[in-house]
Amino acid sequence: MSNNNHENETHAHHILSDSMAYKIFGILICLTVITVGVAQIDLGAWNFAVAMLVASVKASLVCLFFMGLKYDYKENSIIFSTSLIFMTVFMVLTFSDLLTRGDVYVKGPIVPESASGPAKSKFKKAWIATPELVAHGKEQFQAQCVACHGAEGQGNGPAAAGLNPKPRNFTSADNWKNGRKPSQIFGTLTKGLNAMPSFASLPSDDRWSLVAFIRTLGPHEGEKDSDADLKKVGIDPASEDGGGGGEKSIPVGVAIDQMSEEK
Repeated sequence: MSNNNHENETHAHHILSDSMAYKIFGILICLTVITVGVAQIDLGAWNFAVAMLVASVKASLVCLFFMGLKYDYKENSIIFSTSLIFMTVFMVLTFSDLLTRGDVYVKGPIVPESASGPAKSKFKKAWIATPELVAHGKEQFQAQCVACHGAEGQGNGPAAAGLNPKPRNFTSADNWKNGRKPSQIFGTLTKGLNAMPSFASLPSDDRWSLVAFIRTLGPHEGEKDSDADLKKVGIDPASEDGGGGGEKSIPVGVAIDQMSEEK
């Protein structure tokens, strides 16, 4: 019988020395500090890659030293390493598009025009705040924004704890990255910002109603749009039409379906 047969081979359990255990523990603590530090920096799509890299290093150290894989049979190490390589390839192929994924914009009407013409906006000149527009915006805010921004718009919604940077506190006049004018808030809602996704799939007058309500939550004196500001977001100030808002857009899934049908 072969001496290499594991059934007859004795394999002593390796006892990790105290000094090595403390070293690995210290490295794990340092990596944890790095994880917390990086979480305070907005790296965009790279936040995910950095988090996965640090987590993988920590998991590898635990498996190698505290679980004894480093001192186990070599074939077990090969099997484990191969599984890690497979998982890495799988994760890279699955999430690599996070670095290039963007909002999908499709020019033209959101829905085909009917015989009676395109769908009409719910509000005339929706870029001008009215009590009806603000009331509609409050409904939209409850449906779309409360989870992150909170019921009072203070940026303390139930989902805020897991976001970095934190959601906008609408009650404060400080640090509005894109500005506090109605057109600037409308542009932010349309394009998205940091952890906040684009809301371009919402009808433009729904976005304008959100703008109107959001502006009731904090001080916005003197923050008014000029005709030039409105034109930047696709509004003709002299128009009698509804919401307006430049290039129309649809959700990614709908866009993919439309492109498939055109081929």
